[in-house]
Amino acid sequence: MPPVPPPRPGTALPLDRYRLSPDEQARSDRAQATLERACLTRFGLRWEGPGESALEIGPRSISSERAARFGVVDRDQAARHGYHAPPWSTRNPRVRALLAKYHHDTPPDVEKALYGLAPEYGGRRVPEGGCRAEAARQLMAGVPQADRSLPNRLAEQAVAASAQDPRLAAVLRAWTSCMERAGHRYTSPETAAHDPRWKDEKPPTEAERSVALADVRCQEEIRYLPTLIDVTAQHQRELIGRHATELGRLKRLEETRARNVAEALSAKPTAPSLPAEGEWDGSA
Repeated sequence: MPPVPPPRPGTALPLDRYRLSPDEQARSDRAQATLERACLTRFGLRWEGPGESALEIGPRSISSERAARFGVVDRDQAARHGYHAPPWSTRNPRVRALLAKYHHDTPPDVEKALYGLAPEYGGRRVPEGGCRAEAARQLMAGVPQADRSLPNRLAEQAVAASAQDPRLAAVLRAWTSCMERAGHRYTSPETAAHDPRWKDEKPPTEAERSVALADVRCQEEIRYLPTLIDVTAQHQRELIGRHATELGRLKRLEETRARNVAEALSAKPTAPSLPAEGEWDGSA
């Protein structure tokens, strides 16, 4: 699976610092898996999962979102894939199917204790929600109350405000004129990307690639991307200022959780804790 390209320099946004980075998500997912395996050893269960492919889902999703959040802005991508999700993106159906396949590959005996499908396993009480829920609770131990969905909601509000901003409206008019000169009639890069002709999941047509390439060339000509980033960043900063208290709580939550993640990753693995002789007859 191709690696996700790094975001373009200068495309970071103010709200990014309130959301997990790909590396932070990777550490969190590994800590979760470490705690799950430690829990399972209490039931005499050995599990090597989740595998590397399953652990790649979270970080790759964040990387893909950040690399693609401004739409198609790269000439090479436009010429190769049009508006279709490239082969590195979790928006690509083949990538999603491959990652999901590995993500759900769990042995039946492990599932009972991992997901809490039975109240007991091997004579021992299964924690509420199973080892997965127990691990999640350990990673959230001691964190303050905070709304973890707030950054995404504020980002959506900033996008809506940007769409009404006269600075962005001006460059969109210039982009539309540029596209008309190239023989394409669209009101924005978004409307071009969502042309019904590109809906199916078949390889992109020559027409789609041609429109996407003209789109990117026009974006470059009128400096669409720098304007979009500047306008979006300004609206995000305004929203951050209005929600400083809530975002401060969220920052403290993530800092506490990061310490829990570090502690979980630094803990020494324990040997399986098997039931005493006569305590378990071997059936779950």
